[in-house]
Amino acid sequence: MEKAKGILIDTNVLMSKKIKVLLSLDKPLYITPIVLLEYLKWVIESRNRALSQGNVERAKGYEKLIKLFPELIKQLNINFIEQGISADDINEVISLILERGVDPGDAINAITTKRSKLMIITGDKDWLRLKDYVADVLLT
Repeated sequence: MEKAKGILIDTNVLMSKKIKVLLSLDKPLYITPIVLLEYLKWVIESRNRALSQGNVERAKGYEKLIKLFPELIKQLNINFIEQGISADDINEVISLILERGVDPGDAINAITTKRSKLMIITGDKDWLRLKDYVADVLLT
């Protein structure tokens, strides 16, 4: 594969304390609509779980986290990459899900990383099964 043109940030990096590692990377950073959706879903589910357990302060922490997210994107100079998945890509997505055991979001993101010649930074070793779809896998 050609030299990577940038790095896709996996959702689990945004959710972790290892997010600071993004400051040390020297290539353009990207997230996809899927990463954005997964992140927002995680924050809202975590907030709602805290509320259901009566932990209002923790819920407020998640609310603060979601409100600060746009500023984080700006500070880290993270770009959004459109995925442009077509009907023809769906067979490949399904193949990755069934044959390699990856989740649907990762399958769609794999096609995007391959098409856009991106590396991925992740804490998910499942991406090692998708090495042929990324320029490189950076495990946090």
